[in-house]
Amino acid sequence: MGGAVIAYDTETTGLNVHRDEVFAYSICEADSSAATVYPEVYRLDGSAVRRYTSRVKLEDIWKEGKAPKVMHKSKFDLPMTERVLGRSLKEQPFHDTMIQSHLIRSNHPSHALKDLAWELAGIPKDDEDAIKKFLKGKKGDRNYSMVPEPIMTEYQERDALRTILLHHFFYPQIKSDPKMLEVYNNELDLIRTSIDIERRGMMLNPQRCHTLINSTERAALGVLDDIEQYAGRRINPDSPNDLHWLLFQKAGLPITRYTKTGKPCTEKEVLFDLRREFGHHVIESVLKFRSWSKAVTTMRSYLKLMDADHIIHPTLNTCEADTGRESCSNPNLQNVPKMGVLLNPYAVPVRSLFMPRPGHVIFYIDFSGIEFRLAVYYSRDQTLINLVRSGGDPHALAAEIFFGDQFRNERDPAIKKTMRNAAKNMNFAIIYGAGVATIAAGLNLPVSVVMARYQEYKRRLPGLAALSERMTKLAQAQGYVETVFGRRLYVPRGQAFVATNYLIQGTAADILKRAQVRVDKYLKAATGGEVAILLPIHDELVIEYPRKRMADVQEVLRSSVELMQDFPEIDVPLDAEMQVAAANWESKSPFKLTA
Repeated sequence: MGGAVIAYDTETTGLNVHRDEVFAYSICEADSSAATVYPEVYRLDGSAVRRYTSRVKLEDIWKEGKAPKVMHKSKFDLPMTERVLGRSLKEQPFHDTMIQSHLIRSNHPSHALKDLAWELAGIPKDDEDAIKKFLKGKKGDRNYSMVPEPIMTEYQERDALRTILLHHFFYPQIKSDPKMLEVYNNELDLIRTSIDIERRGMMLNPQRCHTLINSTERAALGVLDDIEQYAGRRINPDSPNDLHWLLFQKAGLPITRYTKTGKPCTEKEVLFDLRREFGHHVIESVLKFRSWSKAVTTMRSYLKLMDADHIIHPTLNTCEADTGRESCSNPNLQNVPKMGVLLNPYAVPVRSLFMPRPGHVIFYIDFSGIEFRLAVYYSRDQTLINLVRSGGDPHALAAEIFFGDQFRNERDPAIKKTMRNAAKNMNFAIIYGAGVATIAAGLNLPVSVVMARYQEYKRRLPGLAALSERMTKLAQAQGYVETVFGRRLYVPRGQAFVATNYLIQGTAADILKRAQVRVDKYLKAATGGEVAILLPIHDELVIEYPRKRMADVQEVLRSSVELMQDFPEIDVPLDAEMQVAAANWESKSPFKLTA
């Protein structure tokens, strides 16, 4: 993909790739030094002659064998262009300057096209201001196609120019590093995979959604009535002023924390602390109302975002987090509330709204304990590496070290599990730099006892105990950490202590992204696309499977799991757990592959 390239940018009537339209596009070619550039602008609206000419030009640009196209956020431009052309562009080579920027400077304040071009090439951003004044009015009533053409033309020319110049600045740096180039190429493959995932989407049960909204709203109104009876007037728990009066004046609860602006803090953690300390009934009412009103807002957004077939097409942000993790928006289906979560005791079963398509079931393949396994890998702690390889339990070992005979001699499985879980939490706390006082609090043991036992921990597991300090020093010395795959993650100045977290999160991101691309390609080849990925969720792939193919489910899922686990770069085995849902997302149950 070296050599000549063409910058390409679309202008659209909105940001929804499934509903909005391309009304114009721009291209830009440059000589080998990028000293001379040739921006061109084409309109797909206006006169019939112009529409025809622009369409012919667009077909020519995207003809097989043409130079690779360079885009800034190709995951938007590619599907929009595919809709215009009526065909897939999957085999077309392309580049993405936003991905390039993320890889070269992961913690940069902005990866926006205009910000980067102003910073690196001195191209002014005043064309954005010229556009905005024509977009004033009721939201949704106006879009870029309504901007006068001379102003829009200058805007388009500059965006094409910006894109080509950024590519000539960024890509040589990526190409010069083989490992970074591999990471970059996988990110481009992930763009294609993510476009297909978004296009397929998740099915919503609208009837169930309406029913749950109505029942949740009634429950929330009942809570408001209860609060009113106690307070003597109607209170809005979402209003800071109302809530301050209710909690700190009427109920007389103490202010335990202030916001940056000097006002009493009422975040969930503060309410839970007050609840634990004082147990006032009004706190329960506030927690109920907040949880239920937020759930209603979320569910209404689902109804608004679904299409005529009851499918929600979320936006996957493949490379926008500092750690390289994927995220999801419009809506965020990676963060649908769970039932039975300690910090959300009044959760609404929102996950039950998502269902398999008719004639399908949904499988969930989750990397089990991947963060700790990666910590073991990077620690090079041979004791733990051998233990994980043999199927042992590192968290039981930590419990044995910290609780001693109390853990070894305990006969009650529930109590033993509690101690093991506490030790597990402290294993993670140590990985991320916790001191003795924090460890003692987490284990509910005296500091004097933990001090001696932590010395034993460091003697037996020296690599893991030293990981945080080692990574912090490395980040302080070079300004970044690098995953085993070659992704550089720049650590903010003065926050080198987050280096271990960045390293582990970034490596987990690399693994899931590669697994996603591999599994997607395999499923297309092996099942003709009948089996497909619905969503990546942190360390998990959600896969929709037709019931008519259940005869080969073991073979297909086993091959998928093998592709997800096949990372010889990491000499600690990766484990995967599976679940299946036949009715809805909430009804998951374990699923085992046969031997």
